Amino acid sequence: MELDVSGLVCPQPVLVVRRCLAELDPGEELVVTGDYPPAARSIRRTCYKHGYDVATGSPVEDDGTFTVRIRVTESATLTESVADTDA
Repeated sequence: MELDVSGLVCPQPVLVVRRCLAELDPGEELVVTGDYPPAARSIRRTCYKHGYDVATGSPVEDDGTFTVRIRVTESATLTESVADTDA
């Protein structure tokens, strides 16, 4: 699944990603693109914290855009609690 969070600033990108990940099954992948570099860090941190696999590499390009590739694992523990955001 692909998700574009361009134009959104924190905490919105993290919230949108969390909602999408909650709908995916283990083994499925979410590819997130955006244009707000702090969101890339927040998305990665949230995914690491909740047990998702996040592809390594530089998440932010020279023009400020980013792509984060996230794979849902069996051990992922993401809830949709808005109060528990990392942004």
